[in-house]
Amino acid sequence: MLAVVLGALALGGVLFACGSDDAPPPCEGAACVDGGGTEGSTPEGGSETSTTDDGGDGGLDGGNASDTGTNCTGPAGTLDPTFGNGGMVVLAYPNETANAKAVVVQPDGRIVVGGEKTSTAEGFALVRLLANGTLDTTFGTGGLVETKVGNTSHVLRALALQPDGKILAAGYTRFVGQNFDFAVLRYASDGTLDPTFGTAGIVLTDFTTRTDQAMAMALMADGRILVAGQTLSDDLTVAEMAFARYNPDGSLDTTFGSGGRATVDVRGTPDQARGIVPLPGGKILAAGTSRDPAVSRTDMVAVRLNADGALDTTFGNAGFFLTNFGGPGSHTAQAIVIDSAGRPLLGGFYGTTAPRDFIAIRLTAAGAFDATFGDGGVATADFQGRDDNGSALLVEQGDRYVLAGSSLPASPTPEPRMALSRHLPTGALDPTFGTTGRALVPLPIGYSGTPIAGAALAPCGVVVVGGWNDDALGLSAIGVARFRR
Repeated sequence: MLAVVLGALALGGVLFACGSDDAPPPCEGAACVDGGGTEGSTPEGGSETSTTDDGGDGGLDGGNASDTGTNCTGPAGTLDPTFGNGGMVVLAYPNETANAKAVVVQPDGRIVVGGEKTSTAEGFALVRLLANGTLDTTFGTGGLVETKVGNTSHVLRALALQPDGKILAAGYTRFVGQNFDFAVLRYASDGTLDPTFGTAGIVLTDFTTRTDQAMAMALMADGRILVAGQTLSDDLTVAEMAFARYNPDGSLDTTFGSGGRATVDVRGTPDQARGIVPLPGGKILAAGTSRDPAVSRTDMVAVRLNADGALDTTFGNAGFFLTNFGGPGSHTAQAIVIDSAGRPLLGGFYGTTAPRDFIAIRLTAAGAFDATFGDGGVATADFQGRDDNGSALLVEQGDRYVLAGSSLPASPTPEPRMALSRHLPTGALDPTFGTTGRALVPLPIGYSGTPIAGAALAPCGVVVVGGWNDDALGLSAIGVARFRR
């Protein structure tokens, strides 16, 4: 397995690349995949470009590739051998830890990966790869960009592409002794910060001196930018969904909420938005989690806002939908998408403790539970009884959808694996993908960590990213893989 070693100055984004080698990964199961389980997940829709990361990162990891896979070659649900080394690329900093949580694919097939360095020289990190998985040397320095905003704790959670080729990144950062704030950055297509956006390409947003964490982002058709996440009290016991809307120049849109910011308290317990999507007419859908006040569990929640940021009480139950199904299991929504019929779909995972499984539910456009989807309104996917955490939800044309995430060991022996399931519009598993609708693929030999934290559609493929830990060195690297579809 080829590991590209990234060298960087700590500040200013000057990076260079060289190479070293690892052993190649093994092939397992039919065409390097194996699987087992039932059903589960949902599609994404709308014309706006949007993305997020996992669990949390979670959320909406947008695809902007229109190819449905009908003209693609090779078995769907298998690693694409034309990408990297056998379908995978590892990007490692020497003596530093890093990970990836978001990815977008440009119309020309180039891949932008977003994450952060998390050790001594912290900062937001962006990497652009050519369609074959090699570094794009026209981006940043040797394909790499590093941006230091605060002086500690950088977390990048979402990426989005503008029609003009500029790249938006969202996450959160802080300075020593201060709380986290939303951070939104815009880069020109060559990887330089865009001086026409915010202050020298950077916008920081504070919600009344609380801890503010941006989890998801979406680009509206008119160029305005939506960012969603949570705002927490100083003792971290009170959390609300938090939303900000920005004008194309990075200034807060004062026609939204209070000075460009809005918060939503679902039921007086900790809430978090992990996915967001704009709707025609300016309304906004968001999804995430809300803790049940009576029992120790979380429910999936979907909320709809009017264009001015006020809660749309015509949606669901006074503006909310909750998966308050009863029983002990928690439900976590990592993403929300819209299918071609305008129905919201929420995807993530369920279960309070391991083993968990992928889950998706579908709502009506009005926010009611759609019992015609999946099995009584719920679609799930299990991977051989392992602990499965869905982190990304993508929709293909024709409303087939893909859930992507990590399948973790049920015991200390099996290694973490990349897990993907593809579903028909009904919620049933698509038998043409992987093995009975599922792909379960190991990381390169000697790597563990988070196999998939974010995903995006590519022409004839699904690109996934995560934080892959080199077990011998004890350092996490940026991992990228491409599956055929």
